[in-house]
Amino acid sequence: MKKVLAIFLAFIIGLSMSAQIQNKLLGFTLGTSTKYEIRNKYKNERSFSEEDSFIMVRDIRFASQHWDYVAFYFFENKLMYVSFSNIDPYTPMRLMESTWDNLKERLWDKYSDYYVKTTPEMIQYSDGVTNLALSLSDATGSMILMLLYSDVALKNQELQAGDDEL
Repeated sequence: MKKVLAIFLAFIIGLSMSAQIQNKLLGFTLGTSTKYEIRNKYKNERSFSEEDSFIMVRDIRFASQHWDYVAFYFFENKLMYVSFSNIDPYTPMRLMESTWDNLKERLWDKYSDYYVKTTPEMIQYSDGVTNLALSLSDATGSMILMLLYSDVALKNQELQAGDDEL
């Protein structure tokens, strides 16, 4: 609890912290890699799709796991989130549960100093620079396993931009 409070206070008063949670994923860095860079890497993949604020690619390996979908989300052309997901029509539920258990254990072993919160469906970590969440839920009617990395500063900029629109 003290570690979470220290991270929160450091963020609030603007002290810089070095990221301890991995922020370089698939060769791209949260907060600095651009949509153009990611598009160029994946644009010739048959499983590539693109919208204004995100790029999606299918069938990627990361963290020794196969992921049905990887989505790259951007704010002001910078990589803000990377989400890895498996959805039950494509991945058997038993495999998702096994992956969930395996990843929960591996994340805890690596990032327990940055633990924030656990619910029955999610575990969250933050070092004040990068947020990391692992979830297994059926909120959409299908089971979804998701591993999400996000850049804290860009997320805050996005929230501020939304508030400015009011």
